Amino acid sequence: MTDILKSPVVTGVGGVIVGLLVGALLSLSTIDSKIGASIGSAMDDVTEAVAGDEAALSEVTERLAALEASVSENSGEVTALQETVSGYSSEFATLADRIPSDLGDGISNLETRIDTVAADLGRRMSETASEQTAALRGALRTQPTPAAAPEPAPADEAVSEAGAAMPPELRMADGTRGIGETFVLAEGAVRAFVRRIDADGGTALLSINGAATPLAVGEAVPVSHGSGASRLGLHSVSQDGVRIGSDCDVPTGDGALGTAYGPGELAMLGDGQLRVFVSGIFGDEARLAINGLETLRVRVGEARDVAVGEAKCLVNVNGIRGNSVLLSGGCS
Repeated sequence: MTDILKSPVVTGVGGVIVGLLVGALLSLSTIDSKIGASIGSAMDDVTEAVAGDEAALSEVTERLAALEASVSENSGEVTALQETVSGYSSEFATLADRIPSDLGDGISNLETRIDTVAADLGRRMSETASEQTAALRGALRTQPTPAAAPEPAPADEAVSEAGAAMPPELRMADGTRGIGETFVLAEGAVRAFVRRIDADGGTALLSINGAATPLAVGEAVPVSHGSGASRLGLHSVSQDGVRIGSDCDVPTGDGALGTAYGPGELAMLGDGQLRVFVSGIFGDEARLAINGLETLRVRVGEARDVAVGEAKCLVNVNGIRGNSVLLSGGCS
């Protein structure tokens, strides 16, 4: 037995076993130390977290206490408000009961007053109308018998009552128009409404196609319309109204207003002494080049003097029809 124990193999094995035991014990001690350290660190963290939660909980508790104190302080005001509302409840109920009754009475009174006023107004209007009718009948009975109307002037008369001559191209419009009446020309394209008459002064205020136009006897103005441009003049003024002359309804082909020329055409007037080139037409104006290249605008009813050598010539713009200008001219 002693020999066995002394055997190098047994001794080596025993050393190994002892070494393993010692190593195991050392390992367990190290593990236990590490576990203890970890548990201690974790417990420190838990302690800190619990301490933080306790502080937060303490803060919440303090806020709840403050809120309870505020509610307790305001409870008296809430109670007083409830008592005030309760005190007015009877007055609210009384007012609610009175509103329908008062409103109904007010509407009824208003309807009665309206009926009374309407009846009184109708009676007054009836009385006034009766009085005015009686006065009118009395005035008519006292009026003298009207004198016979004077014969109208001939249609071709070119001299007004004031002695001023009208342009010969203008034709007399039918009839006399008083204040508030209208001359209708060019198939309705030109309308002259009589607004005011001054028989002593020989003037009248006409509204020509909506434009207020004062005219004296013998005076004519150009009038633009959908079919071109023409002239309208005041022939005479009397207490009965006004008479006018116009070329709005003068046919283009009868030669009274000259010959029609369109843009780009050349008119030879005055036995060839006047060469008039039509450059363009603009409203109641025509742009012309007379015996040269220089252009000028001439309005309907206007004339331009032109010297040709020793001769004196005249170019007249008599009207515009559509896209043509009516020209006439001559030399002397």
